[in-house]
Amino acid sequence: MCDETPQEDSCPGQLPEKTHEVLYWRLSQHRKLLVVLNGVGIVLMGLAVGTFTTWARLWHPLASGSITTSQMFLALVMLPLTLVLHELLHGLALQYYGAKPTYGILWKEMMFYATAAGHAFRRNTYLVIALAPLVGLSVLAMALLILPLPAWLALPVVLCAAFNVGSAVGDLWLVRVALRYPHSAYIVDEKDGLRVFLAIEG
Repeated sequence: MCDETPQEDSCPGQLPEKTHEVLYWRLSQHRKLLVVLNGVGIVLMGLAVGTFTTWARLWHPLASGSITTSQMFLALVMLPLTLVLHELLHGLALQYYGAKPTYGILWKEMMFYATAAGHAFRRNTYLVIALAPLVGLSVLAMALLILPLPAWLALPVVLCAAFNVGSAVGDLWLVRVALRYPHSAYIVDEKDGLRVFLAIEG
């Protein structure tokens, strides 16, 4: 058996024996919140469009005006790929920290997920995993928009980057939940939520 204390992670991925579950939080059990978060995601997406457009125009002219049919088609092709990349970055972060990620879709909630069932992470590690797609794809988009991309390609990149920001609203909420607990907490990721464990005092 792995001899692990809250101060030493000698057996990564496993919970120490002297811990107890203090929270099991699932987004699918909060229907009203899910609707609110979808609305917030749309607002964030709109703000992100303006932010990424402004960033692109710092480096080169970006054609303004209505989106063309070809740009819309390209964006519609790229948006599903953005979702795939979002979850793949979650998975790569999970793998980096020693977990074996699995991927899937919750059809009822229309949610994609990447998770590592039963693998326990320290709180700060979980925060990195949760924020990896938001930060990683935003940085990638900003790097691409520095390049002198043609307008027909730059605008879809802006839209996909903004879509990724809006899609991260669920991750941001889970980060908010996790931040209620100390850095010594252990978090087990779930398909649509998380479990939080704290050390038993005494």
